[in-house]
Amino acid sequence: MKTVLNTTRKAFCMLLLCCLGSTTLSHAADHEIGGYVDRAEDRFVRNVWNFIKNFDGWKTIGGNRYRYVQYYYAQPFMFTSSNNYYADRMDLSFVSAHGNYYLFETNQSTGTIVDLTTCPGYGDQANGGDMEFLIIESCSTVASAPERSDWWTPYMSIFKGLHQLVGFRTLSYSDNGIPNNFANKLKGNGGIWQSWFNAVNDERSWWRGSSYPGYASAIVYTTTENDRLSTNTADPYGANNMKTWWQH
Repeated sequence: MKTVLNTTRKAFCMLLLCCLGSTTLSHAADHEIGGYVDRAEDRFVRNVWNFIKNFDGWKTIGGNRYRYVQYYYAQPFMFTSSNNYYADRMDLSFVSAHGNYYLFETNQSTGTIVDLTTCPGYGDQANGGDMEFLIIESCSTVASAPERSDWWTPYMSIFKGLHQLVGFRTLSYSDNGIPNNFANKLKGNGGIWQSWFNAVNDERSWWRGSSYPGYASAIVYTTTENDRLSTNTADPYGANNMKTWWQH
């Protein structure tokens, strides 16, 4: 099923994969945020900082509190063998890097990458993780339905309690207002992927090119698509009931 939602500036598209799934309850509590930087260009440092600085110290959003507790140059082990101590220990992880379909870079000089298709499951339902939201500000990492008809297949291994994966499906450009704007929209109780899309469109609205800074995309569950920092839905189990939204 495909639905096109028209707005004043952009069309959002959605595709739904329906399967049977089960869930467990989530509980309101203190939540942690981590930031991870590609060791490449200074702009990636700024991108991550401009997001996490908004959570320097506990910020209360609805019944939950958030603060950033990790800010590192990214290493593959933070997302693979030691993910439970790094990215998957966080409730929300924000990455800024060079990227391509289903992968992002961690070190430009060595060409080191993280391939999401081979990563362990993220979230509360696998291996003791905790991540609900993974935000990747990079080119093309979050490929969606326009890029692949079975768009859900590459993501099935990481969605083990993960609620949303958000980023770009096309080439993009950063070192702009998106991370800070996105953070403020989240603190204002905006939906996760909705706030990302809106922050991208806010940046696009004044730029000279209609495609700048790229087209956003999101992989979510039907049950978690309206999540926000104030209220998270139950943790989904396995890659069932998946949905994708994309800009075009």
